[in-house]
Amino acid sequence: MIELLISQAVNGFVWGWILALISIGLTLIYGQLGIINVAHGVLYTLGAVGAYYSFAWLGGWGWSLLLSPIFLAFVGFILYQTTIRFALGRDPIVTVIITYGILFILEQMTFLFYGGIPRTIPNPIDYGIPFMGSTYPLYRVFCAGFSFLAIAGLMIFLKKTRFGLWIRATKQDYETALNMGIPIRRVYLSTFCLGAAMAALGGVLAAPISSVNFNMGNNIIIDAFIVVIMAGFGSIPGTIVAALIIEIVIGVSASFFNPVLAKVIGLGVMLVALFFRPEGIFGED
Repeated sequence: MIELLISQAVNGFVWGWILALISIGLTLIYGQLGIINVAHGVLYTLGAVGAYYSFAWLGGWGWSLLLSPIFLAFVGFILYQTTIRFALGRDPIVTVIITYGILFILEQMTFLFYGGIPRTIPNPIDYGIPFMGSTYPLYRVFCAGFSFLAIAGLMIFLKKTRFGLWIRATKQDYETALNMGIPIRRVYLSTFCLGAAMAALGGVLAAPISSVNFNMGNNIIIDAFIVVIMAGFGSIPGTIVAALIIEIVIGVSASFFNPVLAKVIGLGVMLVALFFRPEGIFGED
């Protein structure tokens, strides 16, 4: 039993990093643009579908680590220019309605092009490492490590580059940033594209672990919102901590209960955290 609990906790740790990668894209978009992007899950789906076609057409899953984020950044560019920029400054309910429309359109387009049959991708790293008398998939370790490096790279970009400074300045004080000549619209556009690319990366990493389906993003978006709310909107460190806590709790709970009840327990953890920290565990008082 102890072995099962530890194994589930490790699985939760791995999924926690993937979920953190996806959720940070979501929190960037909300924190910067004030957009509640319920279409974020379908961007994750498109990343996974891109991974499948990279495997099927190019003969290698690894291509999708580069191609899917670039493609989804381009999709994000189109979405921003055609719809999202008109929702800036609107009531949050309006942004939910607009992004839900985007979700419906993209999901149905994916269904028409990709089909409704789930498909699988072979394990890209078909090796295991010794773990508690058995082996643990090396690919899952890779997923956690790659997610960590991607998030670390993002945080370095935000702290050490000029454009990162623009993003942080715009978030902290819109009026001052505008008066200082920072190109606000370009910052918003780039932030949305960056968030879309991070969702795509999450989909690419998840694709070989779970089956690739046209509506696979419907579940992940719920988890991502739970993480973002628990962390405090706009907090990247809080998003990482919240994602790891939620997924480890769900993983361990799945050792005792069915997956649905385990997910409910994860939601209960969020509610308890918000009871003591209504602004989020890393939110500002």
